[in-house]
Amino acid sequence: MDKEHIYEPLKTYKNVLAPKHEENVNAYFNELVEKSGVDISANKSTIKKLRKADSQFKDIKKTIANFNLLKVFMIVVAIILFIMPFIHYNSATFEFSGLNILIVILEILVGGLLLFLVFSKVSPKIKKLKADKAVLRDEITKLTEEARIQMEPLNNLFTEGMALELFKTTLPLINFDSYFNSARLDYLVSKFGLNDVPSLNRSTLFVKSGDLNGNPFYIANDLVHEMGTKTYTGSITISYTVYTTVNGKRTASRRTQVLTASVTKPYPYYSEQSYLVYGNEAAPDLIFQREDSDAEHLDQKQIDRLVKRETKRLKRKQRKATKKGGSFTQLGHSEFEVLFGATNRNNEVQFRLLFTPLAQKQLLDLMKDKTIGYGDNFDFDKYNKINIIYPEHLNMIDLDVKPSYFYNIDFEIIKEKFISYNKHYFKAIYFTFAPILSIPLYQQHKPHEYIYKDLYDSYASFYEHESILNKLGEDKFKHPNSQTKNILKAKTIKSGNNTDKVEVTAYGYETKQHVDFIPKLGGDGRMHTVPVHWTEYIPVSETTTVDINVIEEEKNLNYRDHLESFVKRLKSGNDVKEEDLIIINRFITYINRK
Repeated sequence: MDKEHIYEPLKTYKNVLAPKHEENVNAYFNELVEKSGVDISANKSTIKKLRKADSQFKDIKKTIANFNLLKVFMIVVAIILFIMPFIHYNSATFEFSGLNILIVILEILVGGLLLFLVFSKVSPKIKKLKADKAVLRDEITKLTEEARIQMEPLNNLFTEGMALELFKTTLPLINFDSYFNSARLDYLVSKFGLNDVPSLNRSTLFVKSGDLNGNPFYIANDLVHEMGTKTYTGSITISYTVYTTVNGKRTASRRTQVLTASVTKPYPYYSEQSYLVYGNEAAPDLIFQREDSDAEHLDQKQIDRLVKRETKRLKRKQRKATKKGGSFTQLGHSEFEVLFGATNRNNEVQFRLLFTPLAQKQLLDLMKDKTIGYGDNFDFDKYNKINIIYPEHLNMIDLDVKPSYFYNIDFEIIKEKFISYNKHYFKAIYFTFAPILSIPLYQQHKPHEYIYKDLYDSYASFYEHESILNKLGEDKFKHPNSQTKNILKAKTIKSGNNTDKVEVTAYGYETKQHVDFIPKLGGDGRMHTVPVHWTEYIPVSETTTVDINVIEEEKNLNYRDHLESFVKRLKSGNDVKEEDLIIINRFITYINRK
């Protein structure tokens, strides 16, 4: 590994980057601790007392519950014992004998004794336990507040973007932008052919752009809407009489039957999808799509059998392609051909140029890995100069974790969460790029110079706008009648003075309940109507205007000073209240309710 290249991505992560990042994370956390000035030993002592008090509190609660149960049991038994003499007296078989009178006296005495014990022993014990419980509750509250105050200076130091900052420290080769601006988007569109027409069925929840050796990329997590169908079912139970004749005698028997009916109606589905879009001019005419092989779940014998079986199929595919004038030619490395599976490629020369023997080896190592990374859990689509990686593991981590995630009153829990999250974050992002890093030509190929425009329609790209709007929450924008998730789409209507005025439209559905009556033939030979309840989804939308202000950086000012300075300028000359300004990362938003 050098400053501009990563050789053997899998081994580099295991032997160099993972331990280096853990070292960086620990050092960064220790710096935060030192800056905060928290007393770790004092917090440990407080937490120890708190856990002891909490354990005692739980024990007392359990003891009180047991004593309450005993109290109820004793009272119930006493009442029964007091009632028994009346039962005996009113019994037809009761006789006034010495034994019976003794039994009655004993019942009354034992009942009285139980009530005496309840009021003299059990109730006072419960009262004392409740007093002890109240004392412990106060102590827990006091210790919790004490621990909160102890850790407050450290909790206040957590800010958004720390994970990304640490990533860049460990691996500066992958450079991230402060935000996804219009210039970066224009570069991807104009030079690499990215389709910039926004889809009404997708809304960006998270986005982060940057470059790898000058080649642009962005990582995103989208809310995806798809209109499908749903089958609704209903049923009724009918009963009828069946007559049969046995030995000349006619008998009747009652039968029941469940009649079921179903209807299929349109239904909106929503899911999240995370992916990496990467632009590179290498193999500029090559197009293919491949799906993950799940090779990490197979042993070598299973892989060999799979390769043997699929190789025969690919040979037949090649013969057919030759006869029909197609271009598909099977690679000499059958294992890579089968596991990578990009057999729908359109350009054999460029495919081989990109996937050299070294690239094939590194991708195979990546796909078959069972212990270091995530194995073959990624789809890979290439459309000319645009590459899209869909890694499953990227859906399993919050890429935009809030600082409050690390907040705690226990120093050890804060430390464990901070170190664990940042290690997982680095691993998730690194292995998102791993398929790209496994192809040497991609790392060697730097883009030619690009002349940027002097002026763009907006400061931030629409991907960044949508990400900000989704962080504000769809409830602020959705139609009053919307009862489903909403796809938020952004359109810049004006830009200037570090402010993008954005028109946001929320697309959702109003629901309406219906009942269809479906005829069904019963076993009685008659037609019956089965009610099937279903939901109609009626599209609704709402449009709102939002001002998205980019916090400009000024010399000799820290982030908080930047923020305060920018807020003052926003408020000056405008009828804007500070509480209506919402800060998200390096943006200040204002929702226009007029």
